[in-house]
Amino acid sequence: MIKVFLSFSLLLFLCDTKTTLAQQPKSPLELSYQQHLKKKENTPYNLEWIQLGPTINSARADAVQVDPSKPGTMYVAFGSGNLWKTINNGLTWKPIFENQPVLGIGDIALAPSNSDIIYLGTGESLKKPRNFTMPGNGVYRSDDAGETWRHLGLDDSWHIGEIVVHPTNPDIVYVAVLGHFWSTNTNRGVYRSMNGGKTWEHVLYVDDHTGANDIVISPSHPEVVYASMWENNPGINGKKSSVYTSKDAGKTWIKSDNGFPTDEGKGRIGLAVSHTNPDKAYAFMDHRNKGEDKGAAEIYKTLDGGKSWEKTHDHELMFLSVVGWYFVDIYMNPLNDDEIFALGVRLAHSTDGGKNFSFIGGDVYHLFPSAADPIHLDHCEMWINPQNPNHLALVNDGGLYVSYDKGTTWTHFNNIPAGEFYDITLDQKEPYTIYGGTQDDATVYGHAKEWNPKFFDEWKYLWIDPWSGGDGCITLVDPEDDNTIYYSSQEGGVRRMDLSSGLVTFIRPKLAEDHPALKYNFITPYLLSPHDHNTLYLAGNYVLKSTNRGDTWTAISDDLSISRDKNKKALAAGALAESALQKDLIYMGTDRGAFWVTENGGKDWVERSKGLPNNYIRCITPSVYKASRVYITLSGINYDDLNVYVYKSEDYGKTWEPIMNDLHNEVAYVIKEDPSFESILYAGLYRGAYISTDRGKSWSQLGKGLPAISVADIEIDKKSKDLIAATHGRGMYKLNLAPIHEGYSNKVSDNYLFKLPEVAPPVYNFDLNGIDNRTLEKLPITFWVKDAGEASIKIIASDGKTIWSTDMKTSKGYNQFRWNLIVNKVESPLPYFIHYNEFIKPDNYQVDITAGNKTVTGKLIIKEAR
Repeated sequence: MIKVFLSFSLLLFLCDTKTTLAQQPKSPLELSYQQHLKKKENTPYNLEWIQLGPTINSARADAVQVDPSKPGTMYVAFGSGNLWKTINNGLTWKPIFENQPVLGIGDIALAPSNSDIIYLGTGESLKKPRNFTMPGNGVYRSDDAGETWRHLGLDDSWHIGEIVVHPTNPDIVYVAVLGHFWSTNTNRGVYRSMNGGKTWEHVLYVDDHTGANDIVISPSHPEVVYASMWENNPGINGKKSSVYTSKDAGKTWIKSDNGFPTDEGKGRIGLAVSHTNPDKAYAFMDHRNKGEDKGAAEIYKTLDGGKSWEKTHDHELMFLSVVGWYFVDIYMNPLNDDEIFALGVRLAHSTDGGKNFSFIGGDVYHLFPSAADPIHLDHCEMWINPQNPNHLALVNDGGLYVSYDKGTTWTHFNNIPAGEFYDITLDQKEPYTIYGGTQDDATVYGHAKEWNPKFFDEWKYLWIDPWSGGDGCITLVDPEDDNTIYYSSQEGGVRRMDLSSGLVTFIRPKLAEDHPALKYNFITPYLLSPHDHNTLYLAGNYVLKSTNRGDTWTAISDDLSISRDKNKKALAAGALAESALQKDLIYMGTDRGAFWVTENGGKDWVERSKGLPNNYIRCITPSVYKASRVYITLSGINYDDLNVYVYKSEDYGKTWEPIMNDLHNEVAYVIKEDPSFESILYAGLYRGAYISTDRGKSWSQLGKGLPAISVADIEIDKKSKDLIAATHGRGMYKLNLAPIHEGYSNKVSDNYLFKLPEVAPPVYNFDLNGIDNRTLEKLPITFWVKDAGEASIKIIASDGKTIWSTDMKTSKGYNQFRWNLIVNKVESPLPYFIHYNEFIKPDNYQVDITAGNKTVTGKLIIKEAR
């Protein structure tokens, strides 16, 4: 009797929460985006960013859709790296969600009845505390296959788990809103729109820390809807995680948990419903109280529309490892209800309704050459062709894989520059080599050559694990021996590599058995001392030191995760640095804003955190001009705080001055000094890179051509004056600082042509009877104009004839045109004639820039082809 009463009360509660959606709070990302656009419009630094790739390792993709009505059209969403579209079966791709307030994407859905209608849910659905889980601002819709978008609201959703569209009415759409990951909010649960997103109803709500993870509609009876709720705050599991069913298209809901576990270990739940039988469905649960590693997969089946559930298997399924919070999507063969696919660390497959499982591996064929062998791990979403279930599209931490034989063979589309980098390091060679660690796609290295989608980008793996990935974190190069490389994976997993022999030594710190436990953040900071290339420092909750390249370690601090401020109690270090000007001056910052200093190599540590927020100290940059000066950035994204935090201290951290007053509220990741000018700073933020020429009093957006993307790290090569930006979602970019240095030195304020670099035409390869594309380069023509308008550029030969010219619109300040050195294109109607480009010949030339009735000139030297 009591059970009946409780169920009836619950039904009334769920019905009563269905109200027409009131105006939700505006996302802070929208205001900061408008401020970003003003910075972009008004910047005087219109220099070109050059995209470098890489693509060989691809990146984590979290959503995929294929248009069955248009062969060759696919959509792939990278968590923080945009929505990409192809119309030629993956040969070329285009990012189609550019110039929007948000970066993170949770899900996309094509309307089954009209594939030109696309719904996009913003905010990544992956809860990971690494400062890069990008929130969103609701739902967007496109009616023209992604050409244009309009915002439909649900601003306070922050993270969206799933979108599903009615099979015959494209204006009926359901959204599973996860809500804020790191704080409570009431705008979470299931939302429904009956008019294409013009208005929304909040049809299913549990409480302010339980969000909706998944939702499915019965294709044969669309009034039947299943939804899963996930207690995702403050942890990743709880008793509120469950499944709900509706038999009236979402008007009313019933909790459907008969047969499920009743403990607090219930985590994320994925759902699948039969294409022909609305009463048959599967639930894929991350059960965190089961299994050897407390993270067993459990699959349940209902045959009565959710009234009861029965576990399909007798044995434990361990293909989630301990990261079931990462995925748990499940799919049914549209033509066979007993064939299911469960996405976890591995791709699990059952042909008997979930009683037994095997893993799908298959042979992988990369679009571009790659050292990766098997299909990548950590699967996020899959699309099954409803007419041909052998045709699969799968996305995981390695990008997009497509199979036409149900996983026997796969094509890996590693031709999208969406790399999610954590850090960057340059060696001392000429030309320099770039090293970067990525989110589960290992560490790669290569040269700063412009990426061309037609050609292999020549980047290589520094290392890769046997499962085609691995988290690459921080890479270091010995400044006195560039064959000695240090690289790390998560939680202190540092290795030393001899690049010439390939020998790798695992140097993760080990201390005496009676030493208290070492704790690390996922990205563990460590560094090479600028005073001794054999000395390493590494920080978890303790700061550790090695004087023999990591072979042995000693602790040089107490537990620094314990702050005198109880609100700053931390797990471990977020950043670590040693001054290049003062030996033994070491700084450590924790993931809760505690800033520690030692001036004697670790004998004594003092906390200097007054005035700093309780956020993750992401970067510490000791000045190379003044020993007492230090800069830091802090990220609050792990705590749903999207404000910008950049600080400077002139007294070793005793007092702090905020230097972000002229920056809009975007999460800050990195700050670096210019190696040649004391007052010039560079910062990497949520939407790009910024420059200050007055030591942080004012900031401008740096360059053009860099998409709105998070800049995770910055390095500058002193010889070439190249600034390299490692982005988290769009790979690597470079911008040459030489014009800025020249302009700053000369205090340029009127029309001015900056020094032109010497370049050469491409090499003609007689073996190939054509141009060697590896030798193609462009000439950056950089100039300053006093007023915005138009400029004319002319290349004049020694005989006074103009051999090439163009016009361009200009902005006040720095402008740049990158010329491909082609003076003429030759075509012919003859059948065997191939058009060719006539390049400028080696000689001395004059460049004229005319703007505002004023002409400035410069000397151009074209060298012999190299």
